Amino acid sequence: MRSITKFELQYAHRFYKFQGEAQYLHGHTGVLTIEVEDDVTPQVNMVFPCNEIKKIAWDVLQNFDHALVLREDDPLLPAILGVYEKQGIKDGHKLNSMKGEAFKTEWATAYPD
Repeated sequence: MRSITKFELQYAHRFYKFQGEAQYLHGHTGVLTIEVEDDVTPQVNMVFPCNEIKKIAWDVLQNFDHALVLREDDPLLPAILGVYEKQGIKDGHKLNSMKGEAFKTEWATAYPD
């Protein structure tokens, strides 16, 4: 049996030092599907509650939804952070309730300076 949960994410990025259209800043709508396969848990009558999968995944995904993803060495990064700092939103606007916790993994990092 499987429990399936889907997320739709909006994000912008570019491939710095790439020769082609992806070198330009552009956006995407991405769909992430999480499938959990196992025996059915009798107490919930499913493999794993889909709402619990969403809570666990959202702790990481909220850092990428409506985000700008750039490499650390991209020259756009200091320019964008400079504008954000002038606007007082470098570390996230105080009304932004979607901001996720800081994290650092082998594949991605989201942490304040």
